[in-house]
Amino acid sequence: MKKASFSIIAATSLSFGGAAYAQSFTFDVVWKPVESVGGLTGPDGPQYGGGAVSGTYTTTYADGTKTSGTARCVGMGQPHGSIFAIHLTCTTTEGKDTATEVYGCNYIGKPGPDTPLGCIGGIEGKSGPYAGRRGGLTMEWYSKTGARGTGQWYETK
Repeated sequence: MKKASFSIIAATSLSFGGAAYAQSFTFDVVWKPVESVGGLTGPDGPQYGGGAVSGTYTTTYADGTKTSGTARCVGMGQPHGSIFAIHLTCTTTEGKDTATEVYGCNYIGKPGPDTPLGCIGGIEGKSGPYAGRRGGLTMEWYSKTGARGTGQWYETK
């Protein structure tokens, strides 16, 4: 699933739904296989390898509201010694509503193709009830096809 150079474009997550402000949520993602793209060989092994992945997610808000949608992400491995092993960006869609997410991810344990990733990031609503609003995210990509996380939309634009 995750190659050392890209180790997955860690999941993504994401959500909109529910019109409440500053509302927290959890999410679960089911991924299709990662499509690896490019990369260079560096002194510490593969670098700058990337990939794309898509999947579906379900979000559960603190008030019990559930929503679902699709996610498409692209990511790129970072040079050895960087604060994050992988950077990724995602677009999520629920009907006509869209948001974008960015993540910094690191391995949870010794780096390797099957090592889970832990990610932190931000979300920004592009259309729909959260257009112009931002929030924060965490995500754990725990298997080849699964990720889960938490988030919160912030009150103001």
